Amino acid sequence: MPTPCYISIEGESQGLITAGAMSVDS
Repeated sequence: MPTPCYISIEGESQGLITAGAMSVDS
C-alpha cells in the first residue's frame, strides 16, 4: 500500500462519491 496520505485522500474521495451516489439514489 502507498503512503497513509494516499489512503486519506482515497477514503475522502470514496466518501464523497458514496454520499453523491446515495443522494442520487434517494
